[in-house]
Amino acid sequence: MPGLPQLLGLALAIGLLHAVAKRDYVLFHSVIEILRVIVLGAVFVLAWHTRRWSASNFLRIIGISSLTVAALELLHALTYKGLGIFPGQGANLPTQLWIAFRYLESASFLFAALTLRIRMRPGILAGAYASVGTLLGGVIFAGYFPDCFVEGQGLTPFKVVSEYVIVGIFVAAAAVLYRERARFDDVVVRLLMLSLLCGALSELAFTRYVSVFGAANEIGHYLLGISTWFIYRAVLVTGLIKPFNLLFRELRQHQRNLESEVAERTARLRASQALNTAFIENSPSITLLKDLEGRYTLVNRAFEHFFGRSREEVLGETVFDLLPEDAARALDHNDRQVRASGAPLVMVEPIRGVAAERSFETVRFPVFDDEGKVTGTGAIFTDITELRRAEARYGLMIRTSMDALVVIAPDGRFLEVNDATCELSGYPRERLLAMRIFDVEAEFDATRLRAFMQDIAAAGSARFDSRWRRADGSIRDVEVSVNYVTHALEPCHFCFVRDITERKASIARIEHLAHYDQLTGLPNKLQFEQHVLSALQRAALQGRACALVYLDLDNFKVINDTLGHVVGDALLREIGARVRKLAADERRCCRFGGDEFLILIEDVDDDAVPAALARQVLVEFARPVAVEVHELVSTVSVGISVFPRDGRDFDTLFKNADTATYVAKAAGRNAYRFFDASMQADALERMRLLGKLHKAIERMELRLHYQPQLDLRSGTVIGAEALIRWQQPELGLVSPVRFIPLAEDSGLIVPIGAWVLREACRQAAAWQQAGLPPVVVAVNLSVVQFRHGDLVGTVADALAESGLDPALLELELTESILIGDVDAVSQAVTRLKSLGLRLSIDDFGTGYSNLAYLKRFAFDKLKIDQSFVRDMDTNADSHALVLAIVQMAHSLGLGTIAEGVERGDLVEQLRRLNCDEAQGYHFGRPMPPEEFADYLARARSRAAA
Repeated sequence: MPGLPQLLGLALAIGLLHAVAKRDYVLFHSVIEILRVIVLGAVFVLAWHTRRWSASNFLRIIGISSLTVAALELLHALTYKGLGIFPGQGANLPTQLWIAFRYLESASFLFAALTLRIRMRPGILAGAYASVGTLLGGVIFAGYFPDCFVEGQGLTPFKVVSEYVIVGIFVAAAAVLYRERARFDDVVVRLLMLSLLCGALSELAFTRYVSVFGAANEIGHYLLGISTWFIYRAVLVTGLIKPFNLLFRELRQHQRNLESEVAERTARLRASQALNTAFIENSPSITLLKDLEGRYTLVNRAFEHFFGRSREEVLGETVFDLLPEDAARALDHNDRQVRASGAPLVMVEPIRGVAAERSFETVRFPVFDDEGKVTGTGAIFTDITELRRAEARYGLMIRTSMDALVVIAPDGRFLEVNDATCELSGYPRERLLAMRIFDVEAEFDATRLRAFMQDIAAAGSARFDSRWRRADGSIRDVEVSVNYVTHALEPCHFCFVRDITERKASIARIEHLAHYDQLTGLPNKLQFEQHVLSALQRAALQGRACALVYLDLDNFKVINDTLGHVVGDALLREIGARVRKLAADERRCCRFGGDEFLILIEDVDDDAVPAALARQVLVEFARPVAVEVHELVSTVSVGISVFPRDGRDFDTLFKNADTATYVAKAAGRNAYRFFDASMQADALERMRLLGKLHKAIERMELRLHYQPQLDLRSGTVIGAEALIRWQQPELGLVSPVRFIPLAEDSGLIVPIGAWVLREACRQAAAWQQAGLPPVVVAVNLSVVQFRHGDLVGTVADALAESGLDPALLELELTESILIGDVDAVSQAVTRLKSLGLRLSIDDFGTGYSNLAYLKRFAFDKLKIDQSFVRDMDTNADSHALVLAIVQMAHSLGLGTIAEGVERGDLVEQLRRLNCDEAQGYHFGRPMPPEEFADYLARARSRAAA
């Protein structure tokens, strides 16, 4: 049986192979397969040349079959994915060859074990195995062999089942061999059974991999190599040392007659040294022999290459003739120690050669004569310089990694940590190595964590978020990537841990922004609408009524314009607090926009309940609000619509409550009104305006103005937002706030939007043709325009008609567009992007703001709403939100543009926050095309100067 040195050598070989696999998996695979081919070829040579005098049918079958198995295995190695010898071949062909030779190998062992008592003719066996190998190879290369591996899916059922069948054959062969163990030497039969069992285990590993470069594939090849090593020990080593005396028990009867012959052969082998010379000459390690005086008596080619001296120059010399005295004295001292002790000496030492100093792992050993006296010393020097450098680089990489690296034993002990781990946890390295993962883990208790670690060990890897408790007691959010690693010493969990506390805080701020009004802290319109929808569904099922109460502050614009936004915002915060108190439940109220609030009343029996709340609202709002030095009173107009009487959905109830609010304002404000079907005055006015809007395009009454957009880093004008204006002959300049909702309600927004796209593209192309620098023109899209009509065709036609480069067109989508059929939205966005244009989200932070949409849809830019920008220099919350949006956008690969920049100090703040672009009155108001052309020309002149 192998001793400790052999086992240590095997472990070292596996470790080196593992290092090779990490750097070049194809080389690793080729090395293992070629070594197996060499061993199988040697087994064939041994069996073939002993066929006339060996009585063992087992050796004959195994040896002759080894040649065919080696041929198929060589083809498997040469066709392996990544080697490139057979271009165009995937992983299926080498996997088919693998199954073929493993079937043949396992069946040969079983056949040999079953026919121990039968003597077969070597020629017939050789012909039969050659035919079988040729047939298998032809079937595989002709494409008739079943598929064994499919790219992207992994192993086929045929391949997995075949592996289990092969496992069964190996186990059966081992069982038969155990039954016939009396016909073998005890050591040999144990080695053969170990080889068969390792072969079976390797097949089990090969049922698990999905990639031909995966961990299961690598482990299977280690087991395959160990199986081959046992064959090598059982057949070749035993056969060379004791000429089959230890391999086959039936030859023991010839032992006494062969002892003298073996002794003579051994003496001749010692005398000739031919085999030893071949090994020594071709070894990459420096090998040498010295006599008792330290003179060289043998050196190999590696020695000559390293020291730059031929053996003729070296033989008879000492180390003092090769190296400086200090270096030579150290080496000579070690040789003397070996001669004195008569025992080997293993150490690592530096030696300088012709080129440079290298590190060597040296093995010095005494040389004895036939009487056991020391006649000199020998040494083998293995260059480990690159290995040491690789270890140093690996250690440096681990120590300096920005992420925490943790190696954890199955029982939770910290086996290794780097500097980043110490910084993250707050513990010194020595303290951590005395602790367990349970001491810092704050998300899972010890029982759950142990179970989780077992699940990871079974799965092989995992990625998850958790929390760590620092030495000071604070909690940090972490992202953990873990792989379960098994090796010869001890399995472990290899983890990279990243601190994501700040990222989670930013996400939480964004998520809060998505559902709550930043100024008042009340739910925003999206969250409120979702709550109303649920309440209406419950009310419909229970046959109950609900009331939607619409609150619109009276004359708030006067306060805002007179006293400024700071006072106006403070008033709105106090109003928001009163609305929250009146609603009793925060979910039943919201700030719908500007100075408008909504309250939902559930389980309404009659109009008395909402009327009582409305009166309470009037009283509550009439109380003065102290803001700085001002004492303000802002009355409110209230409109009420009742479900199901005034509508069965949120939009209808909202519209009718809004109509009632207008009636309350018309009645003198500071009043409430229930919706009544007779409230049509405003509707008639809208219809009149809508009639004029129908002819606006035909009469060429629509205009586009352009507001410049600048790059904050360079100050260059890089774009312009196209803003629509309606110059109506009778009504004058009609505000977009007045006619755009009408256009959306009526569907006119589709042809109006198409006109805006054509005109914006035409104008941008005209500027370029006039010699002005190209700028990106941004066009707003409405929800109706996005969801109705052929938007993609309209955009494509506008680009084609104008000849504008698609990269110079940017479409601005509001967040409300993204709500609804996610697949339909995704398809539309994808088709738009395929045109080559840019997409941005307008007024980011005031609507839906769902991060999932940012990751799913291919947007280029986020437009930060002016409500956050205009007071970010005085409001810490606004500043923090703008920073969070910029950081989040950049982490997702998106650009940012801030709108509503009206002061120079805001520009500097935005630059410090790394915001990319900006627009606002500070740079320029929306202007007609001719004025914008002059603006652009002046900007170019300033840049040139």
